[in-house]
Amino acid sequence: MDLLDVSTGGNAPKARIPVEPGYQVPVAARVKAETDLPTSAVGLITEPRQAEEIVASGRADAVMLGRELLRDPYWPHNAARELGAAGRLPDQYDWAV
Repeated sequence: MDLLDVSTGGNAPKARIPVEPGYQVPVAARVKAETDLPTSAVGLITEPRQAEEIVASGRADAVMLGRELLRDPYWPHNAARELGAAGRLPDQYDWAV
């Protein structure tokens, strides 16, 4: 296994999962702490600095941004700009942003 994508699911009708920014991250952090598996975190990770902090703090090895990328397909590009990351997209992508 290369990466364990950690989520509590929420598919059971009686499941009561409090929803707030990063609400699944503590579960990913626990799995990471108790295993030797690389983990990813999910759950209302919507801001670049939030995602960066989750990885930098070691609570997860990666973050997954599924719904956020559906809402904003330029999220990675905008996050790189916000965080001052080096590199750039091809001109055609920059023109569309």
